[in-house]
Amino acid sequence: MFALGYVAGLVHCLSSLYWILNIPYPPGAITGWLALSAYCALYPAVWVWFCWKTFPERDAAGIAEAWLRLRRMARRDRVLWPLQCALAWVALECLRGWMLTGFPWNYLAHSQLSITPLALFASITGVLGVSLVVAWCSVSLLVATTGSVHLKGARRWRRIAKDAAPAIGFLFFALAISWLYTNSREKQITGRVQLRIAMVQPSIPQQVIWDSYGDEKKAVARWEKLRKLTLEANATGPDLIVWPEASAPLTAARMPSGALKFSPVDELASTLGTTMVVGADEAVVELKDGQLVRSESRNSCFLLNRLGEVEGAYSKQHLVMFGEYVPMENWFPFLKKLAPVGTFTSGKGSAVFDLGKATAAPIICFEDVVPSLVRRAASEDVDFLLNLTNDGWFGEANQQRQHARAAAFRAIETGRPLVRCTNNGLTCWVDRFGRIHRLEQGSIHAAGVRVLELSLMKRAGSRATFYQRTGDWLGWGSVGACVLMLVWSWRSKNDSADEPDLA
Repeated sequence: MFALGYVAGLVHCLSSLYWILNIPYPPGAITGWLALSAYCALYPAVWVWFCWKTFPERDAAGIAEAWLRLRRMARRDRVLWPLQCALAWVALECLRGWMLTGFPWNYLAHSQLSITPLALFASITGVLGVSLVVAWCSVSLLVATTGSVHLKGARRWRRIAKDAAPAIGFLFFALAISWLYTNSREKQITGRVQLRIAMVQPSIPQQVIWDSYGDEKKAVARWEKLRKLTLEANATGPDLIVWPEASAPLTAARMPSGALKFSPVDELASTLGTTMVVGADEAVVELKDGQLVRSESRNSCFLLNRLGEVEGAYSKQHLVMFGEYVPMENWFPFLKKLAPVGTFTSGKGSAVFDLGKATAAPIICFEDVVPSLVRRAASEDVDFLLNLTNDGWFGEANQQRQHARAAAFRAIETGRPLVRCTNNGLTCWVDRFGRIHRLEQGSIHAAGVRVLELSLMKRAGSRATFYQRTGDWLGWGSVGACVLMLVWSWRSKNDSADEPDLA
């Protein structure tokens, strides 16, 4: 059964993660696609194995016999077994989002984003609560329809309704509690603040970005494109101009004194007279033997005020394996050949950018798909989440839409809007109900300026969602429950084997 689940999982992962092949570095792209797909396929394989191990008819000889016994399953087992399977699915999604720094991508819940009443359940349980509802209902309907295939007419539908009733009942409970809870929070939030944001999407191919670091002409061309788009953005009269992740063509140098050298970006900001948030690589410089040398590199973003002065900074905490660092590179140097970029150092914590009219919590790249990280970043004094990302790594693939759907659940979980500025992809904003609002009229990959009139609720940060207050209790609780179920199943099997044969 493990092998069957692995094959199914591998087919799904290879097809849904095909966009990794668009990385303009073939050795790393092909290896990464195969390795990540092979790794992620382990989780559905373990799930199928778990469901088989906890199947009430444990002495079934094979799939065909198990299918027949599924029809004759006792009423108690028709309720309990689907719930066990659903908890196992949630536990495995929780572990996939944590193991090896985590890959919380394409969760079952992400397929339900468009069903807003159900998606809002994430404000209570986190995204995994929605996965629980979908998994429980799916397995319950499988059991119910299988157990009624021999019936006809009204008797068949009554049997299906009876067997699936607990899961369907929980679905309606989730819908009702989400609606009541959301409405109660909305009534306690009063007043509005309007913030006009102009986001620059340069749509610079990743290969051009890499080449510009060693080619002065390409660096100048890249800078001129950004400068032109920024002047266009400033002409719209915004309160804030945002550049995407690592978009500045020159590295910001953090000097031994702590001061930041960021010319000519700071000079441009001072001539605009508009607050800016800019994504850039940051080099931490130290004085060694009388010379300035780079000690570490960070993927950072900076808040520049109307005078061009740096008032805030944030460095990415959750780095991408083989994209921003190479695991065990000192032990296995050959792994560096699979990484298209150098080694970055992770940031030390979250930050809050004071924009005058409002405050924002900056998050960079895939950090917006990590529930626990965004939960910590969305402190009480944060009005909205600001994500700077560079989906240009993957060309014009479906990765951008997968990324946006996963990120949208952070707006639901924290009860705050999420604004996303990308180099090449879905530059958009997500309201606190998880609804994605596109800002462009044509292709999402086209270069240009996206202008947003963001309406912010006062006191939104003072009313933390239930998920924010309690954290990932459902995921880790499901992990613990599955361990206990496996122990119970093992003990029950051993007890049955030890019983004497009285015949």
